[in-house]
Amino acid sequence: MDVYGRSRARSQRASGLKSQLVFDQLNPIVIFAYYVIAIAFSMVFIHPIFLVSELLMMIAVNLLAKNQKKTLGTLQGALFMMLFIVVMNPIMNNHGAHVIATFGGTVITAEAVTYGFLMALSLAILMLVFVSYNQSMTNHKFLYLFVRISPQLTLLTMITMRFVPLFIRRFTNIKNVQRTRGVQMETGSVRARSHAGMRLMEVLLINSLVDALQTADSMTARGYGSQKRTSYQRYRFTQRDGWVLASLVAGSALCFYFAKQGIGRLAIYPILGSIHLNQIGWLCLVLVLLIDSLPLLLEGWEYLWWTLRK
Repeated sequence: MDVYGRSRARSQRASGLKSQLVFDQLNPIVIFAYYVIAIAFSMVFIHPIFLVSELLMMIAVNLLAKNQKKTLGTLQGALFMMLFIVVMNPIMNNHGAHVIATFGGTVITAEAVTYGFLMALSLAILMLVFVSYNQSMTNHKFLYLFVRISPQLTLLTMITMRFVPLFIRRFTNIKNVQRTRGVQMETGSVRARSHAGMRLMEVLLINSLVDALQTADSMTARGYGSQKRTSYQRYRFTQRDGWVLASLVAGSALCFYFAKQGIGRLAIYPILGSIHLNQIGWLCLVLVLLIDSLPLLLEGWEYLWWTLRK
């Protein structure tokens, strides 16, 4: 193992983190600020060049974090929703000056098609952002940020975020066990499969309620909520965190100022505008991509640093 690998391994053992990304070793405040800004960018800059560039950048960020399977699954799920939005928006929204076609009295306009395409791209970016968020922003980091402000709301948020995947995992286990007893939803008549599905849901709900009661009793016995909760894992706010956070705030403030001036926002209604970007528009695009590529920049800088130190 080279010097770079040994140093990274020592850093991971010292910090107790599983991730290999330098970005994940930043203070939770910086990580949370990055994802808030990335989400805001996907909703503020409604322009095809901006959205396509952000989409490619978020794919690269997820691939860097070795989320190939989750990224591919998210893109496959987002593709259906994107097609649905692109098709349904022109049917439900007939505003616009450029008529493409008319079907049974329904007018399809270029403005409606463009708006649906941009909204679909924005949705795909949001889904990819949350894929990266779920890996970098762990439960411990989320508790560290908000537990002192509102312990009950923080706990409720964490429970809600893990509710769906936990139920899916439990339902899969219950279905595999009940299949050995002949209870399955894949074969038989519609009535038999419906009856089997209701039995599986009954077992799932009972199991979840019992587990919830045991968790509540355990939390009460440990005195949760009796006083302000402290985090057992401390995250130091280093000088690097300060520089990164200051850069994020300054860069995003400048980008939002450009957006307020109409830069990076394509005029769609009442008439479709031009996608041409001026010099300030390209500058804003570069700033947006630099902020979105923060994990890539940190990883590249760390690699160059240790390569030059060898």
